[in-house]
Amino acid sequence: MRKYLSFLVLVLALATGCNQHIDSVVAEAFHKKLYLSEVMNKIPFSASKEDSLLFIEQYVDEWILQQTLMAQAKKKLSQKEQDFSSQIAQYQDQLRINAYFQKISSNADFFNVTKEELDNFLKETTTGETPEYRDMVRLNYVKLSYSSKLYRKIKTLLFDDTDRAKSLAEIELLCADTIEYFLDCEHWFYADFMEKELPFSFADLTKKGEQDKLDIVQNGSRYLIFILDKKQQQQPQNVIEDKKVAKSLIQQQKRAAFITNHQDSLVNKAIMERKAVRYQVQY
Repeated sequence: MRKYLSFLVLVLALATGCNQHIDSVVAEAFHKKLYLSEVMNKIPFSASKEDSLLFIEQYVDEWILQQTLMAQAKKKLSQKEQDFSSQIAQYQDQLRINAYFQKISSNADFFNVTKEELDNFLKETTTGETPEYRDMVRLNYVKLSYSSKLYRKIKTLLFDDTDRAKSLAEIELLCADTIEYFLDCEHWFYADFMEKELPFSFADLTKKGEQDKLDIVQNGSRYLIFILDKKQQQQPQNVIEDKKVAKSLIQQQKRAAFITNHQDSLVNKAIMERKAVRYQVQY
């Protein structure tokens, strides 16, 4: 390991200390080579030399592991079992569509929340009483259409505990502005507040403490809910925090409505212009 680290120190010093391009092989596995330039391009700009060395070491280890597993998979799987071209094409199509929706909905001024909207939302989602103890939850959720092609991918990421930050970042990329979600892991919600928005019951969670990952279908939508934590807390209602969260939820609902109306308008226009045609299906 010390010899390996010494080599990394050498190549990093050469790469950062010379203007002349130097591209050394830092790993090789199953007839494939990993070059220093590939790794250097991945290092965060603000990383120190020590952090860069650690990053390179971890990247090389992960690369060797990936090549080893890929070689084994190719050895054990048939050509048909290795063919994911259809899934990849669907995934790429969804990413393109999401990137388009994100571009057309990037202007936050389109989704301003008025004081009246905020007050009405809080009024509708609050019980009107502030008991001495209030049930509270920390959660992440994603609301998908029932037939969403991203369902399995997002479910796997949302319910993954191994690298939470990485998984949530990927979910954000997939959802863009087209899908309603909440991925803040630090914020505590009043349970009665969220029960008005999501199809779950705090009482059921309390009885079934192990059931913290929920997949619920309701009214043509699929809700993926990860209950991170739950508690009862004695404290007055935090109106400022409630308004902050409510505003965020209203803005997401407005974005989702905008996207839905926009895509319906595009489809109707395409049909009117005969660029898209619906044929009657006969069985």
